[in-house]
Amino acid sequence: MNHGWSGSFQDFLDISQDSFLQRLQRTIPDASESQIKAWVDSFHKLQVLFYTFPNLKGSLIFEYQLIRGGGRRPDVILLIEHHLIVIECKSYNEVSQAELIQTSLYVRDLANYHSAVLASNVKVSGILLLTGDTSDRVTNDPNHNIFIASLIGLSRVIQKVSKENHSHVLSLSHFLSGHYQPSPSVLEAARSIMKNEELPRVRALQSSNFENVHETIRSIIHYAQAHHEHHLVLITGEPGAGKTYLGMLVAHEFDNAVYLTGNAPLVDVLQDTLQNETFVQSLYNYKMEYLKHERVPYEHIIIFDEAQRAWDANKVDASLEKTTVGKRQLSEPDIIMNIATQGKPWSVTIGLVGEGQEIYSGEEGGLPLWNQAIQGKNVIVHYKDPASLFKHATHISKEEHLHLNTSLRSHTALNYSNFVSNFIEGNFAEALAFTQDLDTSHFHLRVTRDLDKALSVINELYTDDFKTAGVVYASGRDHQKQVTVLPWNSRYEIPSKIVQFFNRPDSEYHCRTLNYAITEFQSQGLELDFALLHWDDDFYIKDSEWRGQYFQKNVKHPLQIKRNAYRVNLTRGRDGIVVYIPSKSILDETWYMLTKNLKIPEL
Repeated sequence: MNHGWSGSFQDFLDISQDSFLQRLQRTIPDASESQIKAWVDSFHKLQVLFYTFPNLKGSLIFEYQLIRGGGRRPDVILLIEHHLIVIECKSYNEVSQAELIQTSLYVRDLANYHSAVLASNVKVSGILLLTGDTSDRVTNDPNHNIFIASLIGLSRVIQKVSKENHSHVLSLSHFLSGHYQPSPSVLEAARSIMKNEELPRVRALQSSNFENVHETIRSIIHYAQAHHEHHLVLITGEPGAGKTYLGMLVAHEFDNAVYLTGNAPLVDVLQDTLQNETFVQSLYNYKMEYLKHERVPYEHIIIFDEAQRAWDANKVDASLEKTTVGKRQLSEPDIIMNIATQGKPWSVTIGLVGEGQEIYSGEEGGLPLWNQAIQGKNVIVHYKDPASLFKHATHISKEEHLHLNTSLRSHTALNYSNFVSNFIEGNFAEALAFTQDLDTSHFHLRVTRDLDKALSVINELYTDDFKTAGVVYASGRDHQKQVTVLPWNSRYEIPSKIVQFFNRPDSEYHCRTLNYAITEFQSQGLELDFALLHWDDDFYIKDSEWRGQYFQKNVKHPLQIKRNAYRVNLTRGRDGIVVYIPSKSILDETWYMLTKNLKIPEL
């Protein structure tokens, strides 16, 4: 059973406390004494309330479990007329930020991911109910898009709703038989692919052109194979738009395909999650087969993750022990296009392009390296705007669907990536335009100068479930005492520390302990449900412009690399992110910009 107790309002008035508790304890046998005490409190207070509505039609559900929701359970759900009201009960009058965020997320999830709710015209709202408050309080909290109410306040809400005289659009049986299908994380999506499960039908996906891009790729592959041609397809997208998911999906669908990434943490975590070492492979190992052993891998379909970050020839050469092929040094695009075309009648190379995410030395050559790599190879290029860039292409094709246009990482906050892009690029007036709908979409962006408070809120946020929350930090100031950066893996360490960070809740390195922070190198391509970004004085605003220090060595555009590091870290949280700005004078203008100009709420 996916809930503790359910029934009509009259059923609830007729049931005894003992029978009620027995039903809940059968569903949640490990309930703590404090949990049982909270059930008793809610039972008595709500029975008293509903005795004042003897003719009210509708239903209650206690402890509804959000399947695939990390073990989360809203306390109470009311179905009245055309309303679904999510209620979190608190027996005290002081509420925490974590409780407000938690209630807000329940509203978002049921409104956007529950099949019965999606199929109906029901209005979803949330109430943080203070069962010990004797006032008539009902206040709207605009920062979380929910209400805070006393029992008398809830009674006022029910009175108002019950007078609307709408027909019931969502019955109890219809709701309980519905499916809760949240937008999957990268790791959940990988598991679904391996099980041949379809992508959940959620509202955010319906706003995206994901399926159109997927079908475009499939069509190009079938055409290349049928006509014995070589194709290079470059797919762009916002951070979190589903590029990794798309690449893994294609790699799984076709037998002669491989998904390559130079992102070692992503390889480690995905291979551990899938318990499979062939589905996702290390780019380094793959290219070594060609460079050192002169073997051409057999795959006809090569998916290259983060194609804009491909190493130039100097970086490749520096990583080798004087390995050369022919007279010219080879960049990573050279190597991949050689593998794709050498001795093969057809091939499709798919480059997944995360714009503005170059974060390491040797990655600044960008897409022009791919133009050099296709010279003399009779390659057809597919790209959103290829005319001036790919002069060595045999033919240039501009399909309609080559850009993933919606970030799915931040759930229903579809404009969050636009906010990040404008903020990081210094377009502050434009960034302000995208902050207005974050709270209404139940995405929680907060700022604070109190690190202990930030850690406390995140510690409380996911207390009884399996969601991920952790600290992210830009590399370059690792010696600071306020944050300990996750050590890089030992060569012989199994599982690696990054695997422990994401996949091992019993490890001291696990993200939820908040003991360690991951940098942009360890977080890119992965994600947390909630992130705490520890800002620092390596990237700051002065005179309304971005400045930086403690730059990475051997890069052509150090400020841009630093900018990209913060862009990556700002887009790691799925449910939200708290930005901690230390109390350093050099960061005062950054703080002022966020809180005053951009109107980001303080934690």
